Amino acid sequence: MNTVTIRKNSTGFRNQNRFEPEWLYNIRKESWNYFNELDLPHRSNHLWRYTNAQDLLPNNPEELIKIVPSLPDQSENDSSFSDKDFSGYGYNRPDFMTFAKLSHDLEKAGVVFKDLLTASRENEDIVEKYLGQLVGYGFGKFEAMNLALWNTGLFLYIPDNVEIEKPIRLQRHPSGPNTFHRLLVVVGNNSKLTLIDDYSGECRKEEAQTNSAVEIFTGDASNVKYFNTQRLSNSCVSYITQRAQISRDAKFVSVFAGIGSKISKFNTGTILNGEGAESRLYGIVFGNENQQFDYHTMHHHKASNSFSDIDFKVVLKDEANSATTGLIRVEEDALNCQAYQVNRNLLLNEGPKAESIPELEILCDQVQCSHGATVGPIDQEMLFYLMSRGVDYKEAMNIITFGYLEPTIAKFPAELGELTRGLLATKMKG
Repeated sequence: MNTVTIRKNSTGFRNQNRFEPEWLYNIRKESWNYFNELDLPHRSNHLWRYTNAQDLLPNNPEELIKIVPSLPDQSENDSSFSDKDFSGYGYNRPDFMTFAKLSHDLEKAGVVFKDLLTASRENEDIVEKYLGQLVGYGFGKFEAMNLALWNTGLFLYIPDNVEIEKPIRLQRHPSGPNTFHRLLVVVGNNSKLTLIDDYSGECRKEEAQTNSAVEIFTGDASNVKYFNTQRLSNSCVSYITQRAQISRDAKFVSVFAGIGSKISKFNTGTILNGEGAESRLYGIVFGNENQQFDYHTMHHHKASNSFSDIDFKVVLKDEANSATTGLIRVEEDALNCQAYQVNRNLLLNEGPKAESIPELEILCDQVQCSHGATVGPIDQEMLFYLMSRGVDYKEAMNIITFGYLEPTIAKFPAELGELTRGLLATKMKG
């Protein structure tokens, strides 16, 4: 592990370390200044109505400046990778060291998969161009904090005309009381990728916090599937901001499965930046005990003849609660767009609470847009029917829940649907 001595300078931020490019140090320092200047989001802000921002703020952000990502050592940095199910594998260790492994064939095809610090040094022309462009310090206080303090990060670059048939899997683990993850993905024209971004593991300290930023850029006619699973232990508090920008005739499918964390706040969105762009967002949330989920979804149509669809389902039991805010925005010159969103919430008992707030900002009158939202209890007649035929209460509840979620899961890409069903089955056993 590389040992770096860091001292604070007169601005309140640390000095540049010897592994850090000057441009990267400058953007992190500027992000730190933004973080300190921005007020904490107030509950009067509709995107923060359901979550207390103070719960997501570290007690000692000044101390976290001292924790910087390290260049991987050679003990685990063998780049050769062979797996029948995946094309690549990225993960972070508890010491904030991050590793990325890729199949030899993809390396020969020009695919780049590295820890973000190494990429900022060796692939500076790409990383400097894209890092922070979608989730930068101007996005918000917590995003500025992430850009200033990220301590584990991954970078994936796919050149034009490269089809990756097997998924690349990321495993992002908590590393102590405060972990700041970062992911930058750049996909070339006419390329294909499936990416599984898995947040999992036990937090090593009570109410440990994770803060993650994900930026995805896709080229023309590309086909990208992004699957995010959040299954951290219930002692964790997680905050994730994800943005994708897709170009002409690109297809982007994003899938979200949220079952973990004590508090989980998620802001995800896609910018449709070229004609013929298509984005489909599917989500499943299952909460129990006193878990809290706060999801904001967004489709921003900047180009004509673009299509988006959101299908988001929530299941709650015990004393869990959730809020789902979905925004569709269509710009004035984005003609002939189609945009749809549906959010449905199922309450398995009288304790949980669910809020659903669909929003439309349609600046063009030549579009097709719709939205819908429902919140309701489990169907007692259906429950009675199953139990009258010998199915016990718990199994009957599981059957109804799976039946409720299955129409949405069936829309997932096949390899992601099976993974989601397995996660839900595990959750329901608890």
